[in-house]
Amino acid sequence: MKELMRSAQLSDVRQQNYSTIMRELMRSGPTARTDLASAIGMSTGSVTRLTGALARAGLVKEAAEPTTRGMGRPKVPVAIDESTYGVIGVHFGLHRINTCLIDLRGQLVAELPATERTTNLRPLLRGAARSVRKMIDSHGLTVLGVGASTGGWVDSSSGQVHSQPVLGWQEAPLAEALHDLVDLPVLVDSQVRALALAEHWFGAAAGVDNFIHLFVGNVVGAGFVFNGSPYRGAHSAAGGLDHLPVAGRSGQTCACGSRRCFAMVAGDLETARRARAAGLITDDQEVYDVFALAVSGNPQARRLLQDRAGVVGTATATLIELLDPELVVIGGGVSAPVDHVAVVRDAAQDRLAASRGGGATTATARILASAFGPHALGIAAGAIMLDAVYRSPEAFVPALTATAS
Repeated sequence: MKELMRSAQLSDVRQQNYSTIMRELMRSGPTARTDLASAIGMSTGSVTRLTGALARAGLVKEAAEPTTRGMGRPKVPVAIDESTYGVIGVHFGLHRINTCLIDLRGQLVAELPATERTTNLRPLLRGAARSVRKMIDSHGLTVLGVGASTGGWVDSSSGQVHSQPVLGWQEAPLAEALHDLVDLPVLVDSQVRALALAEHWFGAAAGVDNFIHLFVGNVVGAGFVFNGSPYRGAHSAAGGLDHLPVAGRSGQTCACGSRRCFAMVAGDLETARRARAAGLITDDQEVYDVFALAVSGNPQARRLLQDRAGVVGTATATLIELLDPELVVIGGGVSAPVDHVAVVRDAAQDRLAASRGGGATTATARILASAFGPHALGIAAGAIMLDAVYRSPEAFVPALTATAS
């Protein structure tokens, strides 16, 4: 029994060391083993042994160009190997499923958007499974798992979507049901936490430990990272901002009875409704058609989206006042495909200056667009699984366990 316990403890330590090495290489890029050892506080011999196992398993590789310092032996950097494994991200939105394949560095390999005219869980899952299989069959990467995201209240620990009001889902067993269809590990989380995770890992918030990712789409929400860790709340419900009172007034009443809820005033559904009322789009068109008009230079569409961005800016100022983050990353239709983040920034700065008596000089530097543009939702869903692979590489790559034996 003691021998079994010792073996388990050694395995845990090894797993932690693998994770530490891979995370540092993701953060710093190609790094010589001696420099890697110094950065993570480990002996060069241990790093050499562990990176050797990771390389044999296809998780890291030696970089092509050795580096030299002085007259000594050339230092050959090691780096994350993006050529062997990947993960798939699936985002479930209103009438749209975005499926992305990303490599182990978080780089987009392929994207497969699909339009669905249903909001029912089972047909959407079948459509997602078809896209996942197509991704696997069309590319040479070994897929380690699937990350799935959607709006609303999502409990990552149970794999359930407790409530997704736009899709009408209640207590939907998303992780279990999708796993049954794709026969791969599946992890789920809310889209706002997934977006914050991706930005923190390899996006606009890389290296920033206290920030907010504000997403404005059909649902409105925020992902919070405090002291380097995502904040979920006591019941995995943190970040819902649909009913936050904001400046402006919707032409329709929210289910809660208000006309000033964030989603009702500035969400995609309201933006599309206003575009229809103005004759910009037809009854069967959506907010994506408003974006297309704005991209083509239509002044009415641009003005409509700029007005929406101004509302988002005043709400952003409220979040900055409340939480004092280092950075706010803006995602959704406010940042792509038409970038109105400058409008958000100006509106937030004006609001902060007014509330602080002119002392809002740092507001401009705090607000940036998402690094992933129109691909953000699918990439972020993939980041859910990528994070798990980095935390426990042996759990997803059996070859790594074999090389350690």
